Amino acid sequence: MGKSSDQFLPYPRLGFRRAMMGAIGKFLVKVLARPQIEGLENIPEEGPVILAGNHVSSLEPLFMTLFTERKVEPMGAGDMPFDGALDLIVNYYGYIPINRGQLDRKAMNQALSILDQGGFLGIFPEGGTWDPGNMRAQIGVAWLSHKGRAKVVPLGFSGFNNSLGRVFKFKRPKFRMNIGKAIPALSTENDERPIKEIYQEYANMVMGKVRELIDPAEFLDVPTRSEYSLDLVRENEKVINLSGYDAIAQFFHNRIMLDSLFNNLKKPIKKLYPEEQQGTITEFAQALRASLEILEENPAFFTYRLGMERGRELEASIRRLIEFLENETVGTGINLLAKARHHYPDGRVEELSHTYMLSAE
Repeated sequence: MGKSSDQFLPYPRLGFRRAMMGAIGKFLVKVLARPQIEGLENIPEEGPVILAGNHVSSLEPLFMTLFTERKVEPMGAGDMPFDGALDLIVNYYGYIPINRGQLDRKAMNQALSILDQGGFLGIFPEGGTWDPGNMRAQIGVAWLSHKGRAKVVPLGFSGFNNSLGRVFKFKRPKFRMNIGKAIPALSTENDERPIKEIYQEYANMVMGKVRELIDPAEFLDVPTRSEYSLDLVRENEKVINLSGYDAIAQFFHNRIMLDSLFNNLKKPIKKLYPEEQQGTITEFAQALRASLEILEENPAFFTYRLGMERGRELEASIRRLIEFLENETVGTGINLLAKARHHYPDGRVEELSHTYMLSAE
């Protein structure tokens, strides 16, 4: 195949381990939840096949591997550990870790080696869960389909938002996995457009098919448009809008990004959470600086999640805010007001705000 040994994975692998964990997983899911699986007949009996689904929680990969009745080799995030015990479970089960936001040739070639063996590969084309319903498909699914001559089977997951909380409260939530008809492998024959354009169009088409399989009610809670702003309030002074800092307000209101930094990557950014807490200007500036440390290890952390322009804007505005805070000499403390305004498909408008009350010392 022309690949080095570390870029080849045998298929299937870890048979006994995965069978044991699969049996336990199926039992627990059926006890703690009400799984509904539809469309199993749409999965080809032989590969190469890519199973591609939407992703809002840690349970969709579980359903993809347990209930499709195929030996699925999953791909997942390799640029950060998973939460708590889940990290141990996922790594023991085994998966293809991919460093998101950069060209990970090793991971992509490992995935391609699975397809070359006629295997079943499980992926989530959106590449994460930080903005469910509003994320553009990554082109990896198109590259793999093209190079691996693999059909893509769309999977639509419904009822998985905030799923673990409902499971642990023994509410036996209903989870639905709807399996669509296989999409033919991508062919670029007689298409003279730039290859990236062809790949993006195919990836978008795959995600379109996935979204057709999701309960429409799921999208009612996905904002169609959001606006953010950051205001500065000094004691006994009027509110001053910090023009150009709206990307920071968006960052503060993105719980998943904050959790990724604080819980998964162990960065000391607790002071950035929009919740009731006291702090000093110095502590807040230190937390902002800690959020930038990830860029030394993963320069694409912001741009991968927010897009190139918005990600760069966030980095630049954080650096400006740090400089402003570290030069703040008023001595009376300041308040930062981060506001979000979300517009929903049914006409609802939700307004959220949080004030960071920062004392001089």
